[in-house]
Amino acid sequence: MLGTVAAALVAAAPAQAATTPTIPKGELREIRALLTTFVPEAIGRVHPGRAWELSTPSMHLGSTRAQWRSGSLPVFPYPVATTGFGIRPITVAPGDVMFDLMVHPKPGSNAGVEVYTTHVQRVGGRWLVASMAASAQFAGSGGPATITAEPDFAPHQQGLPARNNIAKAWVLVPLLVIGLPLIAAPFGIFLVWRRGRAPRADLDARKRATMPWR
Repeated sequence: MLGTVAAALVAAAPAQAATTPTIPKGELREIRALLTTFVPEAIGRVHPGRAWELSTPSMHLGSTRAQWRSGSLPVFPYPVATTGFGIRPITVAPGDVMFDLMVHPKPGSNAGVEVYTTHVQRVGGRWLVASMAASAQFAGSGGPATITAEPDFAPHQQGLPARNNIAKAWVLVPLLVIGLPLIAAPFGIFLVWRRGRAPRADLDARKRATMPWR
């Protein structure tokens, strides 16, 4: 499925590549070493408490080490494979890099490919994760070819997606009931509910996720 999407957008790759920043090879190697440990621990929840030492103090705000050990940390959980990470730089500055991180599901999982917008900083001579937010999710094998994009993910303070879209949609229900004849009200309520649940494709996320990855 991912290969099909990539093939459809390959014509846009040259223009995108010309504006993509480059992470120096030495720093890229260090960042990859950080991710090799952080990703399974934080995203995969193998030993989430260990991710505390690999993250910046700003990422600890509003949480405790004990909460991280129990799996309540600001990173969306996902059954991640421990190898095969892809990095697509967004901004690169001395000691400060932001990139899209593509990860794949572990064997036996029917989850799709996931993309995390990740921010890392050099603190005290070593790279640490400053934030890692899920920004796009591709449908798994056997499912429809859909992409759930960033608007569908909320802040991950507890490591779980919120349902803000659905809640906002239900606010419109009283207006529909008042403004439409009674016979149309049930149908209007259903449309609002369905709209709140439907995944929306983010074209920018789609392009970033299908460009060449390092």
